[in-house]
Amino acid sequence: MSRIYCLSTVDLDRVFTIDHLPAHDEKMFASAYREVVGGQGVFTARALAALRAPVTFVGTVGDDRTGTFLVEEMQRVPGLAVKIERLPGVASGSCIILVDKTGEKAIVLAPIHDDLVKRLGETLHVAHGDIVTCNFFDPAALQSLFARVRSEGGISIIDMEFTGIRIHGWDATFATAATADVICTNATALSAWCEKEAVSGELLDRAERLAMALAGDRRRVCVTLGGGGVLVHESGRSVHVPALPIRPVNTTGAGDTFLAGIAFALSRGDRFVDAAGLATRIAADFLVHGRVDPDRIGL
Repeated sequence: MSRIYCLSTVDLDRVFTIDHLPAHDEKMFASAYREVVGGQGVFTARALAALRAPVTFVGTVGDDRTGTFLVEEMQRVPGLAVKIERLPGVASGSCIILVDKTGEKAIVLAPIHDDLVKRLGETLHVAHGDIVTCNFFDPAALQSLFARVRSEGGISIIDMEFTGIRIHGWDATFATAATADVICTNATALSAWCEKEAVSGELLDRAERLAMALAGDRRRVCVTLGGGGVLVHESGRSVHVPALPIRPVNTTGAGDTFLAGIAFALSRGDRFVDAAGLATRIAADFLVHGRVDPDRIGL
């Protein structure tokens, strides 16, 4: 099995459990509070480690006390190799996550130092067949990284979340997608793209339109649709993978765990549509139990 590299900042997540997501000017008390290690690639790497895949997390933190805590916690993850750069004079990333009783979430990210994202993967080199996963954090840095990964015979997988799209714009989104091998995006990004392009119709038809636009003539695309399943597009053909009937406990990290499933399946040689099916099962297991267990999934 090829080695998988997961890139992201490492953040301190302050998680509040509440009855419902607050309305304007509403004040409420949380029923629980905890501080945990977060970051998009962190969820992906932990899921891959739980699946017993050869995985290395590549990340950045500041040189503050929070950074010390984050590095120590990441080094405790069983089966995970860790390469985290500490940047002098920089504060580590953090965010607030509100989780309601249905498992839905709202996330507020603290301002982050540019170097924490611009330095990600700057010196990374891969072997032939290795896989690199990341979110949409900096177009120029990603395009350079993906070109290097391809020249070394690796495979790049990017999660195009609307958070990054809103910051960098659609032109940069499509320019970066054009340099990746596999693109995952979701219903929020789909809704924004359809509004921009005045695309209407049934959900799967709209998802196929976006997938085709991102895919060009060679890239593979997944559009995750929550309870609507996943639209999988490859070589001009689209397939719908239905969602599993579950009741989520917490949706934080579900997309990142789906990304882990895609990477895991591709690293062992699965077909793309089969990879999406396995990723759906892995993400569902995470949504219900809060962690991935290969025995429950049948791996």
